[in-house]
Amino acid sequence: MQQSLTVIEIRPFKGGWQCYEGPGVGPYWIGDDAKQSAIDYARARAKYAHAELRVLKQDGSVESVIGI
Repeated sequence: MQQSLTVIEIRPFKGGWQCYEGPGVGPYWIGDDAKQSAIDYARARAKYAHAELRVLKQDGSVESVIGI
């Protein structure tokens, strides 16, 4: 049985960075290390799933993709 791909977006949000998993699931961080904190959180959330983390730029384009 093939496991579905979980996609988590790390994106700029309200002066910080958001880890968006889906409607209602989107914690965000502010401060100097906000982007890395959001990435670390996403890695922890995706630890046991077939996942892809997409880091987005301000304009919504993909900056990088991290496979888990």
